[in-house]
Amino acid sequence: MSVGQKGNSSRLKRITMDNVFDGTFAAAQEDLDWSAEDPDEGVFVKTDIVGNLIVQDVTSLRKEKTGEGEVAKGGGKVTFVHRSDVKDDNGRMLNWHSFKLSPDMRYVLFFTDRVKQWRYSSYSKVWIHNVQAKETTQIGFNQSRASVSIASWAPAETKSEWPSVVFVEDNNLFYINNVDKPKEVLNITSDGAKTVFNGINDWVYEEEIFGDDAALWWSPDGKKIVYLRFDETDVPVYSLPIYNPSADAGKETAYPTNTEIKYPKPGFPNPIVSAHMVDLTSVKTASNGSINVEDIKAELVSPRDSTSVTDDINEQAADVALRSAGTAKRIINSVTWVSNDEVLVRETNRISDAMRVVRFNDNVPAWQQSKDKKLRQVVGETVRRHSTVQQGGWIAPDQEVVALYDVKKPASSPTTAYVDVIDFDGFRHLAWFANASSSVPVYLTAGEWEIDRVVHVDVQRLRAYFLAALPDPSQRHLFYVDIPKSASEVTKAPWKQPVALTDMSKPGSYDASFDPKGSYYVLHYKGPDIPHSKVLSVADGSFDLVLTDNDKLRKNAKEHVRPAKVYYNVTTSSGITVSVEETRPHDFDASGTVQYPVLFNVYGGPNSQVVRGEWKMADWHTYLACTLGYIVVRVDGRGTGFRGRPYRDVVTWNLGNFESKDVVDAAEAIRRLPHVAHEKVGIWGWSYGGYLTSKVVERDSGTFDLGMAVAPVAKWSLYDSIYTERYMKTPKLNAGGYRNSSVHITDGFRHSHYLLAQGSGDDNVHFSNSATLLDLLTAERVRDFWFRMFTDSNHSINTRGANRELYEYLTRFLVTKWGAGPHRVFKSV
Repeated sequence: MSVGQKGNSSRLKRITMDNVFDGTFAAAQEDLDWSAEDPDEGVFVKTDIVGNLIVQDVTSLRKEKTGEGEVAKGGGKVTFVHRSDVKDDNGRMLNWHSFKLSPDMRYVLFFTDRVKQWRYSSYSKVWIHNVQAKETTQIGFNQSRASVSIASWAPAETKSEWPSVVFVEDNNLFYINNVDKPKEVLNITSDGAKTVFNGINDWVYEEEIFGDDAALWWSPDGKKIVYLRFDETDVPVYSLPIYNPSADAGKETAYPTNTEIKYPKPGFPNPIVSAHMVDLTSVKTASNGSINVEDIKAELVSPRDSTSVTDDINEQAADVALRSAGTAKRIINSVTWVSNDEVLVRETNRISDAMRVVRFNDNVPAWQQSKDKKLRQVVGETVRRHSTVQQGGWIAPDQEVVALYDVKKPASSPTTAYVDVIDFDGFRHLAWFANASSSVPVYLTAGEWEIDRVVHVDVQRLRAYFLAALPDPSQRHLFYVDIPKSASEVTKAPWKQPVALTDMSKPGSYDASFDPKGSYYVLHYKGPDIPHSKVLSVADGSFDLVLTDNDKLRKNAKEHVRPAKVYYNVTTSSGITVSVEETRPHDFDASGTVQYPVLFNVYGGPNSQVVRGEWKMADWHTYLACTLGYIVVRVDGRGTGFRGRPYRDVVTWNLGNFESKDVVDAAEAIRRLPHVAHEKVGIWGWSYGGYLTSKVVERDSGTFDLGMAVAPVAKWSLYDSIYTERYMKTPKLNAGGYRNSSVHITDGFRHSHYLLAQGSGDDNVHFSNSATLLDLLTAERVRDFWFRMFTDSNHSINTRGANRELYEYLTRFLVTKWGAGPHRVFKSV
């Protein structure tokens, strides 16, 4: 697959570093904030240019943009909330950064004054706005500062119910039963502390499990909540020094402040996680003062032993592993309500090689007292389990379970069926389970390809939409497959072939967001050519509304030289297939008359992927290719995703070995091409890519003459426990693996030019990794390397202008060691 510029480039503008950073080649992407609350189809909410909230449907938007088509019955465009009506107690208009509509659309939660914490989490001030009365009330107890972590509306089965809100403040969970009485707040928890979290994730669960700040889930009818509680008391503290807490460079502090993180490392205590259910039914009809909150809470307790007998060796291994793990050493990585009363909780052992799905049913007399009589408990039933001990690999923390419960169907005929993405013959596929107790999957897809993720499940049309890495791992196309009504419908697997909704005859990478009612969706074409977004109808093939066509980007791209993108596979000397993406200069000459420096860019982490057919002209590699005349090569070798389980699982217990071998072998094959300057082949990467870069340099293969490592891991004993032990297991179980997987200072660091860079405030890969490498380089008397620390920058290195400076630093290193590539002449217009 090849994508690039055609025609004469002699009169086109050259690409500068400013172009890379000023958005010249950045693609705009417009999405729709679909409204599940409005009963009509294709309705979305947006903020207009002055800050008013607008409710509109897609047929009205089409009429507005194109002048064509009819507006659907009940459709149109209305100003739902005027910004001037949303004021604090002093009459000042609020500047909100996000909002949430109540199920009956009579109220809005507005979030203001956001203070970022970690990658996904933040604190805000939160306000309830009564749309009709035009009254705005702040919730929370510390109203002078942003202190609320999360807030959400309770779902409602009927519009007659008054809206309810749950929020987390100071790590405690609070419930407002009736938003017309926002000061009447029920304390669901009271033990929240610096080391105890209720309803929100601690650092490691936010980063490595859920990729989110929230850790609570409403039942479909909004009458129950399941939340997670994290106790970090025994987790050691890691302190990050902050040398300059201001936004201005050079502001000194006599004594640096420290940001303290409870950061578990391999072999050290993890946070203890527990799941809890709150039944709010009685609160609906009682005053807060008459409710004993302990009477409406229960801990969800997994069974000590499996509740079913199995002959499957993997299931037996899972039983043994989870029995020995106990509550203190388990990880909870998925929670899904499948009806108003039943919830599925998936848990693994500490090293993520055994898992079980536990079903909890609150509609039976299952509540009991704990042994110490302090807690009520609901004991669950194991319905599924699996172990990777025999085959190798790990249990990934995917949240792919989607319930098929339909709130619109009568309560007399509820279903607890659901779909999940699970392993089928070594590949990720969509499976259907007939009910919450079922352990037998019905596979809806099959084959030697993998589902990336499910984007929507239409419970009324019984159809699942998903993105798949087809026809090759670098692409993403949108498909749907029908879901059976009952197991008796299914006679074979897969029971029906998936239907492609995007043109698979052309290379492409797509994404999609669906109207919750399932009638419309936004389709995002992400590349490899110039991206665009449009609204399509599920039922009406003629409905095609362009949201973003990126005309400005297309014009900019036509005025500038543009690199060529080439995608292909390399078969290494070991017989391994490696995915390759090349970014070539706009005037590339393959004849061998001109020889180009080649810079490899790697990440390589387990189940990751960098070779993707997406628009990437806005990145630094475009400058390297079209201005310096380098070829940039991305590669995905063993351990990476979307080539099946055996391909990725081989790295278990021994990170860095197979990945670095595949990079070296692929580079050797490419290095022999006639247009490659074989004495100028380098490699660079960030995070895991920085680690892999360093492991490649360690190999001293003679293939690479330079390596640039940004924020690399140096030793896996220094990284967080949940990520590391998923792949490496514990240091006690795998002491040799930890030694081998560390970066070792070999002669490769003398024979190659090496650059190391990191932010001192990195909360993810701690600066102690770079400090360790510097210490080892000193001990081995390696002196010809470059090093740069970026003061107070986190893992993304962007504090006080650091990001642009990092890339200038990397560029200077390359030009110093290699010079510019083949001479080229530009005639700018």
